[in-house]
Amino acid sequence: MNRARNRIAQNTMGEQVAATIAIGAVAVLATLAWLAVHLGAAIDHIAVAKNPVVAAVDLVRRRTPWPPAATYVLAEELATLVILATAIAVIVAHYRTKSELVDRLAKRLPRNTKALARYVDPSHAPIPGPGMGLALGRDVVSGKVLRQSWEDVAAMIAGARTGKTTTQVAPAILAAPGAVYTCSNKRDVVDLTAEARRAVRDDKGNAATVWIFDPQGIAGGEPEWWWNPLDMAGDLAGARTLAGLFAAASRPPGAQRDAYFDPEGEELLAILSLAARLSDQPLTTVYQWLSTGRNDRVVSRLAAGGHELAAQALLDVMNQPDKQRAGVFGTARKNVSFLADPNLGDWITDRHDGRPRFDTDAFAASSGTLYSLSKEGPGSAGPLTAALTAAVVLSAERLAARSAGGRLAVPMVCPLDEVANVCRWRELPDLYSHYGSRGIILMSFLQSWSQGVDVWGEQGMRKLWGAANIRLYGGGSNEQGFLDDISSVCGEMDTRQLTTSYNGGRQGHSRSYATRREPIFDVATLAALPRGRAVLMASGIDPVLIRTESVLDGPYAKEVRASLAAAGPNQIGPKTRETEREHH
Repeated sequence: MNRARNRIAQNTMGEQVAATIAIGAVAVLATLAWLAVHLGAAIDHIAVAKNPVVAAVDLVRRRTPWPPAATYVLAEELATLVILATAIAVIVAHYRTKSELVDRLAKRLPRNTKALARYVDPSHAPIPGPGMGLALGRDVVSGKVLRQSWEDVAAMIAGARTGKTTTQVAPAILAAPGAVYTCSNKRDVVDLTAEARRAVRDDKGNAATVWIFDPQGIAGGEPEWWWNPLDMAGDLAGARTLAGLFAAASRPPGAQRDAYFDPEGEELLAILSLAARLSDQPLTTVYQWLSTGRNDRVVSRLAAGGHELAAQALLDVMNQPDKQRAGVFGTARKNVSFLADPNLGDWITDRHDGRPRFDTDAFAASSGTLYSLSKEGPGSAGPLTAALTAAVVLSAERLAARSAGGRLAVPMVCPLDEVANVCRWRELPDLYSHYGSRGIILMSFLQSWSQGVDVWGEQGMRKLWGAANIRLYGGGSNEQGFLDDISSVCGEMDTRQLTTSYNGGRQGHSRSYATRREPIFDVATLAALPRGRAVLMASGIDPVLIRTESVLDGPYAKEVRASLAAAGPNQIGPKTRETEREHH
């Protein structure tokens, strides 16, 4: 009885390709041997038949002796063949990269060309605006540039070293038609774009102002201007927003909120911030008040300013039992502990030294650029960065409300790089959904889904991701759940598999084909997405694989290189220097 052995072939054409390669190899070796014999015979002056079949038979039957020189010629031929094959293999391996493999898979993605026109042709964009829109990358299938319109807000998740800054953040800054606000934890974005933005002219022909908020010296910035965070605390609602920002930015990732002390500490901080604003005191005074634990003059100032209920609430906290009062004051003081750093004072305090005061309302109506830099971790100025972000965006929102159609006449572009590290704004997901209609183009960049969950929770992160008209995944993630979601959105394709059954005896084997559904981009492919590729998931279209373009190669390459030259070799950040080397 014959035993059948079944084997599933990984490649439907595997056997055919192997047979073709084998036949080709035999033919090449036979040709080389024939050439070697004739060359060797010419060297050794031996007569050999010109017909290769006759020559082979004569050599086998020894009617013609084997030319000794033919051995050396054949060895040289084989050595040359090996060198050529190795060189070809290296060249093929270089060009047949993962990018090519994933690009071929992209052709299997479903495609609605009519819907895609919204992101390709500016005349199909829902809102007309200055310029062509913000370029995201080129469709790897059609080669056309896909653009973010002036009504779209974006969110991108890409791991470290995937080129977010050079392919998305910097190009968006340079293409912005009006004001730009951006935050980051590294100086590269300043090196790449600052000088180019200084060359921008407003509607009156004046050079646009570039502001660099750098209290931790990331880009070596000096406090040549100052900003008062208490500008946000003009009323109790604004003071609560400011206190919430400080609290969220000061809380370590994953830390749990205390049901009593955290809300009470935030409310105390809000009331004291309002009192400082009414008293025309700097924010550092709030930290001093929290350290003393009691100040009746603050209560009187609130009451005199028409905030009797806030004054009573402050008095109630000061009259609490010692341990309870210490807990509330300690929680509030922890939320502004960054104020203890003396290096921050000059950035947020008027020293009466003639430095200009930054006005968020005036900035929102300008063509200026504001870079807000801070590091993450202990001693971070992240709470101030978050507050500055909120202050600028809320000013833009108020300006939009007063403008025709309820939107900014010239869009404000806000690329928030490393937003989960340096701009922990708790309310950001709630605001995301309507800012596109206001002409405030928010772009949030994260390294992973988990980063967003740490700041906004699972529901908040899903809300932000879902509210973004433009969703980009740029590789570098190994989070199974997140990659599963993208894989399912990209759809499935039919694949044919060859099944070969081998039987003993003379029955040979039989073949059959089976079709099954597989993800176009499985989790492994998405996790290993090569640099320079990103999956675009935008409203109203099927997913598209795009080829991202470095700002050093794009339409602003000249301006970028001038900006890098102005920064100087000793001022360029390490990531910028590495990126520049890659393009030389």
